[in-house]
Amino acid sequence: MDIILLEASLELVPPEIRSHPSVTKNAKRVGKDPSEVLLDISLHYHAMQGLSYREKRGRPDIVHSALVMTLTDPGFSGEILIHTIDSKIIKVSKDMRPPKNYLRFVGLMEQLLVHGRVPVDGPPLMEVTSLRLEDVIKDRGLILLDEQGKRISKESLCTSSEYIGIGAYPHGEFSPEVRKMSKANFSISGHVLETQHVLCRLISACAQD
Repeated sequence: MDIILLEASLELVPPEIRSHPSVTKNAKRVGKDPSEVLLDISLHYHAMQGLSYREKRGRPDIVHSALVMTLTDPGFSGEILIHTIDSKIIKVSKDMRPPKNYLRFVGLMEQLLVHGRVPVDGPPLMEVTSLRLEDVIKDRGLILLDEQGKRISKESLCTSSEYIGIGAYPHGEFSPEVRKMSKANFSISGHVLETQHVLCRLISACAQD
């Protein structure tokens, strides 16, 4: 079972708000240029009010929880990719062990998005690629997990040859562009689940141990 975290709320502060006082103040506090700071709604709430799709942005903690959930669980042996809200594709090595401390994770993600890889030297554990989502899924297909989809059992996804797409943003729906790329929409619960809960249920259902 291979997973893509879709439209993940993971990006550097976009150019249009880098001069906002809440952005420049926080960047100065951490000794970085605003262009090298991760967008975070808890720090940049007022600056984000004019951003498009702001309800889906500024929550890198969702990606943090998802990576800790998958990459530290011995029951997960698949591939995990990140498709960001600004359409970057990030490859994640199976050897990656994300920091459990959120502040350390933020620093690592800022390094990744500024330099394109971590570590900067040596074999990358995470790398920003030049691929597009359609490039990644073209040979295998994409299944979306969506509360509006057809209800199926979690176990039926364990041997899926398609990528399993899970939204990694706080609010809103999959974009029309992502929906057009999917082969099917399924639901594994009668409740709306957060990203890490979807992952937890899938890994538990499909674990081999």
